[in-house]
Amino acid sequence: MENFILVEYFTSKSNLKVQFEKNLISEALNICDSITLNFAGAKKLSKLRVIRNKTLRTIKSEKIEYLFTNDKINMTDILRKVKKNSKVIFIAPESEKKSFNIHLKFGKYLNIFSSDLKCMEIFSSKIKTLDELNKFKLPVVEFHKNSLDSNNLVLTKPEYGAGSCNVVFTNNLKKKKKFILQKFYEGIKGSFLMLCNKGKCKVICCNEQIVKINRHQISQIGCIMGGLEEYREEIETLAKKICANFKGLFGVIGVDIVRENKKWLILEINPRFTSAYCGLKNSYNQETIDEITNFYLEGEFSNLVPKLLKKVKYIF
Repeated sequence: MENFILVEYFTSKSNLKVQFEKNLISEALNICDSITLNFAGAKKLSKLRVIRNKTLRTIKSEKIEYLFTNDKINMTDILRKVKKNSKVIFIAPESEKKSFNIHLKFGKYLNIFSSDLKCMEIFSSKIKTLDELNKFKLPVVEFHKNSLDSNNLVLTKPEYGAGSCNVVFTNNLKKKKKFILQKFYEGIKGSFLMLCNKGKCKVICCNEQIVKINRHQISQIGCIMGGLEEYREEIETLAKKICANFKGLFGVIGVDIVRENKKWLILEINPRFTSAYCGLKNSYNQETIDEITNFYLEGEFSNLVPKLLKKVKYIF
């Protein structure tokens, strides 16, 4: 029987008064609660301890124990008291290198179930991500670290940013510090979740992104779960190439892609659970969800082939 600790960055904070972060709490709660419910249903799990702010909702289960943060107790205080080498799943954004820094700090004495630090460092940075993907000749979007001349629509993105936060259209084609310039693509936007371990992978779901575009900004507001299953074979080929070149990837990995000239280009790679995980419940069979949970508990893939029951629109 296994014991785990689950820590989600926003919902475990001792202070939830920062307005920007308050706007992200709902999505963060959904991800954390989806993991909690799925793990609680696993026979091989003995106890799941979830670190959470005392003001937020909880789930009642004999297998779930909450360790609460408040104005006097923070996440670090709690983790310093847990048994050395305890098994932990961290979920944190790439913005301002939060995810990388958390893994660097706590990985010294906790058994963190995540990608290795090299991969965490690469995929926290959009510049390093695209440079490394180019080095291995993987298909990536056109981007520029410096100024450029272009007749195409151009986006500016923070180098260390999560999702579509602060992604805007720009007419200023001069590089800003800590930002990159990227060509905007009109094609289908998509994403997929995969399980990775030691250079091998299994694609869990293939989704079409729902994006909102206004005059100045583009943002992802949801996805059509299973919306890209017709492209599964192409996506699996791409996933295998990613994992073969980045053998340190581990566990649930989210990859954002865009269609251009009948091929998929990589936008970014997120070495963590993403919001798409929450949409699995109503779109794929339970065995597909169990495959993820059992991987963390047992460390192996099964021969299961993920099965889409129906396409579902999931809004974050």
